[in-house]
Amino acid sequence: MSGTDPAGTDRPRPGVPQAGVKGIGEDPREQDRDVAEAPGKIWFRDLDEAVIEADRCIQCASCVAACPSDSIGIDVDEGRPTLVKMCTGCSRCWDFCPRSGLRYERHLELTHEERGLAEPGTYAARATDEAAGAGQDGGVVTALLAELIEAGEIDGAVVAREQEDEPLRGEAVLATSREELLAAGGSIYNQTMGLGQLDELLADADLGSEAHGASDSRAGSETTRETDDPDLALVGTPCMIQGATALDRYDHEPADPIALTVALMCTRSFEHSRLVSRLETFDVDPAAVDTLDISDGQLRATDTAGETLLETDVDAFDAAGLRGCDECADFVGGAADISVGNVGSQDGETTVVVRTETGESAWETAAPALETAAIDRPGTLEKLADWNRRRAESILPREYDPEAGIGITYEHHRESYDGTDREPEPLNPARVHQYEEWC
Repeated sequence: MSGTDPAGTDRPRPGVPQAGVKGIGEDPREQDRDVAEAPGKIWFRDLDEAVIEADRCIQCASCVAACPSDSIGIDVDEGRPTLVKMCTGCSRCWDFCPRSGLRYERHLELTHEERGLAEPGTYAARATDEAAGAGQDGGVVTALLAELIEAGEIDGAVVAREQEDEPLRGEAVLATSREELLAAGGSIYNQTMGLGQLDELLADADLGSEAHGASDSRAGSETTRETDDPDLALVGTPCMIQGATALDRYDHEPADPIALTVALMCTRSFEHSRLVSRLETFDVDPAAVDTLDISDGQLRATDTAGETLLETDVDAFDAAGLRGCDECADFVGGAADISVGNVGSQDGETTVVVRTETGESAWETAAPALETAAIDRPGTLEKLADWNRRRAESILPREYDPEAGIGITYEHHRESYDGTDREPEPLNPARVHQYEEWC
């Protein structure tokens, strides 16, 4: 996979100067440039204009994780990737972004062919212990991860929890015990960019400094394993799982710690500030909201006493959503080992799709803590997935083609997006200093 153009890098590029560096608007790197750019290079600046400035970023952090020089970080205030030091033009950020160089629908096809079960298992499930009350829709994810940690199958799980000082804003955490998982239970409806923070989370947890012991509450014993090479579960939206599994497919080091992927079925993530602002238009104090739940097309906010603060059509929050989510046809998280959601199950239950042998093994390990029932014909789930795919196809400026090459060149992207309402936008003037110094 590459963001370069295999057909020839010298052909005319729509809207792109033929001399110098790609881009739109003023580029400080084009001033007094005597030597033409080496063919095939794609810089973070190109991704910035095509995805981030164009308001198409889905905050999956694939670009952050993919960068081999750690040149891309996370702007905490804006919740988006940003350049933090010298960009080498290696093209990795472009290649692994599901909104630029990664043809995610092809990646889903290849993942299924290479790793998928002949027939995925679909279940309605709920936890049988305290996780049922702490987690969302029966607490299945919490119980699953806790059982895996206590069985010594994984050393921890990257999950989301609400920040203490900012209502409804999620943050990525590495939970290494049942207690930490219970504390993080429930759903967060904004991205936490956990894929781009694996190194920091591992460093804070310090799993590699000594053998990590996990107490097994069922057996009354302790499972101990060496964690110089930790195995983690990554829980996230389908787009985050697309990036993580693509990195793994091409043997890139950032994916090495990820032993299990769990996708949260999703049609859209919210941008935090827009979500808070929208709630306030309904006279709902964000600080009073204990849980947000989206089910059957309704958004429901409740307080700590379980009282309903707001119940309305989720479409009323369209403006609070990440615009790039409209281009995703992967509602079910098809690249994950296990996918979870609430479509097709009763209240208090989770719909679970087990897709790979890795997922099947994890599911069997967690079975003692779960009450499950097979769903033979998940019609409701399939209908929503089909609707989501058709909607994304109608919005995508490029062709949706699961049989095409997995890589999308910069030139092809520009040909598809230029002249649409999703075309690249000039870089933010506030970022000019970054490009002057680092590109």
